[in-house]
This record gives sequence, structure tokens and C-alpha cells, in this order.
Amino acid sequence: MLLLSGAAVLLGYLLGSLPTAYLVAQKAGDTLADIRLSGDGNAGAANVSRIFGPRWGIFVGVVDIAKGFFAVLVFNALASSWDAVSGVGLLSGVAAMAGHIWPVWLRFRGGRGAATALGVTAAVLTGPVLLVALPAMGILWRTRSTTLTLAFVYISSIILARMFFDASWGIICYCVGIFITVGAVHFWSLKFRGRPVESVSA
Repeated sequence: MLLLSGAAVLLGYLLGSLPTAYLVAQKAGDTLADIRLSGDGNAGAANVSRIFGPRWGIFVGVVDIAKGFFAVLVFNALASSWDAVSGVGLLSGVAAMAGHIWPVWLRFRGGRGAATALGVTAAVLTGPVLLVALPAMGILWRTRSTTLTLAFVYISSIILARMFFDASWGIICYCVGIFITVGAVHFWSLKFRGRPVESVSA
């Protein structure tokens, strides 16, 4: 189990550290561009969408969500835990978030981890996240705010998981911790970069 836990941390981190927004910015731009020097300065889907258009932004968002989702799913499978979330799966999800926020390839300055955290949450609370997906898309379409949309998904899925899916308090605390971590990284980056609160991306 110790070896599997070590692999979960290492491979989860490497998967999460794939700098999707950075690579897409280089592909979509006329010149090699560092997405962190444009827009709101965040290497995330919303900033890519703002600069290069929604097609690229959606692509980045989907890949970043998938990083967190599959980090958990793969190690659940390796731990032979299909019917419940395994400890190594949870560990790999945290490592994937860390990789997205502090990727070694970008000198440990990546995105804010919101999309990857959403993928982790979707793997841990699949049923609740699926239930809120359609209302979340409506909120995103109406408000154009990734912050509000993600906050709605995180909070509502956690509440639904406890009320109707009998999620354990351990899982609830894990997901609340993810939500708090994303919020802390977001506000720290705003303060550090001097960006307005409205300039939020995943």
C-alpha cells in the first residue's frame, strides 16, 4: 500500500502538472505566448477563452477537469475500489490539484486549480455532480462567471451528497477541503497579482 500511495502522489502530480492552458496559448497564438502574462494572468480555461476564444477555453477546461477525474479513477481501479473511493484515489486527486497549481514545468506557477478540483469532486461525488451539471451550465450561460458556477457545483454537490447519497463525513470533509483550497489559492493569487475579484478563471 505504501508503494501504491507513493505512485498515487507522483503520477497524480505529473498528470495534474500538464500545463494545458500554457500549451494551448502557444498553439493558438500567432507567436509563442505565455498565457500567464496576458489577461488576468491565470493559466486556466477562462483566461484562454477570454484571449483566444471559447473553443480553446472549452478544450482547456475539459482537459483540466479530466486530469483530476482520472487521477482519482485510475488509483481507485488499482486499489480495486470501484464501489467506494479509495484512500490512494483521494491522495492522487490532491496531488493532481497540486500539480496544476504548482507545475514543475512552469517553475511552480500554474493555474488556480479550480477545473482540476472539479474533476476530483466529480470522481468522488459523481452522482451529485451529475445532478447539478445542467443547472450549473445554465448559471454559466446566464452569468458568464466561472467563479459563481464552480462555487455552485462545489457547494450544492457536497450538500446533496450528504443529504441524499449518504456520503461519509470523511468524504464530505475532503471535498470541503478541496473547495477551501481553491478559494484560498484564488484569493492569494488576486492579492499577489493585484487582480480584481471579477477576473476569475479555472
